Amino acid sequence: MSRNRARGGLWLLALLLVLAVVAAPALGAPRLGGVYKVPVKIKADCSVAVDAQITSWLATVPDGGKVQFGRGRCYGQSETITLSGRTGLVIDGQGSEFRALTPGGSHRANWRFVGGGNLTVQNLAVRGSNPAGGYDPALEWQHGFSVEGVQGMTLQSVQAREVWGDGMMLWRSVDSPACGDDASSARNVVISGATIERIGRQGLAVVDAENVTLQDSNVGQVAWSNVDIESDDDCEIARHITIARNSFGANSYGVVANVGFGADPQVGDVMVVDNTQTVPTSGCFAPVRILSPVFADGRPPVYRSGFTFRGNRLLGTRNGLELRGVKNAEVSSNTIALAPTTGCGARAGVLLVDSHTVSILSNAFGAANSVFRTDTLSTGIASEGNTTG
Repeated sequence: MSRNRARGGLWLLALLLVLAVVAAPALGAPRLGGVYKVPVKIKADCSVAVDAQITSWLATVPDGGKVQFGRGRCYGQSETITLSGRTGLVIDGQGSEFRALTPGGSHRANWRFVGGGNLTVQNLAVRGSNPAGGYDPALEWQHGFSVEGVQGMTLQSVQAREVWGDGMMLWRSVDSPACGDDASSARNVVISGATIERIGRQGLAVVDAENVTLQDSNVGQVAWSNVDIESDDDCEIARHITIARNSFGANSYGVVANVGFGADPQVGDVMVVDNTQTVPTSGCFAPVRILSPVFADGRPPVYRSGFTFRGNRLLGTRNGLELRGVKNAEVSSNTIALAPTTGCGARAGVLLVDSHTVSILSNAFGAANSVFRTDTLSTGIASEGNTTG
């Protein structure tokens, strides 16, 4: 064999080795048609915690890839599965469950997503260590899905059960101390076809996020509110939120609660349409409470604006809706049954405190003492076509 032919053979062998390395899939992630399958070495029967292995494996999958877990399998957890700064991933659980096997620390989540964007999670269930769904202040930060500063996320046909904190929590990825410094807030989040039940705090908590949609989902039972829109300070955002065609079960503090800190322009623009409540709110809390903050130190009042409540079927024990410090609200075509109770006072379809430009149209407030009740500060209240039978 000539020296040139020998060199040619060696060169060809080296080229084939390089191509093999470049074409190889991520470590432990066999790739079939662009789909990265969970490695078979990761146990999928919930016999041991494998969250660390899953986090390590996901780090080897490139952005833009599609991840598939075992169909109908169970993956044990003692800590959090975390993805940070990822873009374009599709995570398909194929009906698998991620189950907490230990009590866990105060801030454990089943899944945590930090930063990044354009993520999809589908056909996946998480389960915590709280089978009764009770509240425990020592564990109230144990969320099912914690979405922190993600810029575009779809949660489709997912389930969250038996966690001590929120079923889903939307927050920021880094601290944003100044009003208007919202780049790290979560945004463009769509939750569709979800099941959230036996939850120790809120079903869905919108703490620092905008452009959020919850639709066609079942939320309940929860220890606190089914949906809580509650920023933790005056500069966090909770705005441009749509809650549509959902079924809401047992709760203690309402189907939709918008309390806490913040007002225009940080908090507001909420649409609640065509939802059904199947179990009455307990105690003397209204199913819907929009309560802008009130300052005891003499500061001027603040307001939240742009609320629509249309076509909902709700169950109350006192008032149907309670609006404080609200501007530009529509309450129309709702059916709200207000069962007589002891110790909750008179029942109004809508209770208004320092609220302005509110239309109350074509609602049925069953067993209410009045369509609405208002204080002397409220102005621009229009009421037509309502019943209290």
